[in-house]
Amino acid sequence: MQLTQILAVLGLAAAATACNPGEWSCGNQNDAPGPDGAIFICNNLGRWTFSAQCGAAHCCVQSTNTAAHCSC
Repeated sequence: MQLTQILAVLGLAAAATACNPGEWSCGNQNDAPGPDGAIFICNNLGRWTFSAQCGAAHCCVQSTNTAAHCSC
């Protein structure tokens, strides 16, 4: 029973690792969480971290996985 619980926890931790450290993304894109118009960076643990909120949902612009910025 304990082994099953440990494996379940490890599986959830692996599922939460959705990015490569140093990547940037707009909210709700490239597996990053929301909200729309937000900028997220992948931390050293491989998890998306909120960085900034742009002026509106359409204002986050992502040119590559290593560059995202607010346009308004």
